Amino acid sequence: MKYIKWILYTIVDIIVNIIGYIVNPIVVLFADEVGNLPKCIDIIFGNYDDNMDIPWMIDEGHVPKFARYDFHKHYLYHDAYEAEQTIGEYRGYVDLLDPNFTLKEKFQRYVCRVIWLYRNNVYGFSYYVTGIDINADDVEKIKTEEKDGYTWYVTDYAFCYKDERPSFWGMKWDNYVGWKFKSMDHPTERCMLAVRITPFQH
Repeated sequence: MKYIKWILYTIVDIIVNIIGYIVNPIVVLFADEVGNLPKCIDIIFGNYDDNMDIPWMIDEGHVPKFARYDFHKHYLYHDAYEAEQTIGEYRGYVDLLDPNFTLKEKFQRYVCRVIWLYRNNVYGFSYYVTGIDINADDVEKIKTEEKDGYTWYVTDYAFCYKDERPSFWGMKWDNYVGWKFKSMDHPTERCMLAVRITPFQH
């Protein structure tokens, strides 16, 4: 039954992902000054563990040069782990240091936010809607990376398969299917749907 449930959830998730790829540039327009979407939109398009203003996207060159602005002038970023310790919520956020963005900077921030949404397309849907609650005590480890090159975990109601073994031409598999409960930090966690199958990871 858990495999049939995953197939049905995956079909719905793929449809919503296609919608996300189309409307992400419009969704970004609803964000506030600190990169948060209204809750009714966030539950589908947002990240359950972050806002849309992420410094390492700029600092590490994950956005085009024309879209890089002085993030640290305007924001102070707090990651999800810090937020959990300080405000009791596992979700990254920013403090607004300087609200005076030039038109160019607003455009650059817009581009960065759009790229972030494409990188994490409809994460909220895959977490809140097609994700499920997993009890850590229910998890049984069937295979381990160290011994077999892949991981396979199951419960009576869910499964998690992750495979990063070599594939072709010096590349490797990037398979992650089921629900993401390979590692759990709490007795019970909401775990998002995993639908990733490719043999072409560098």
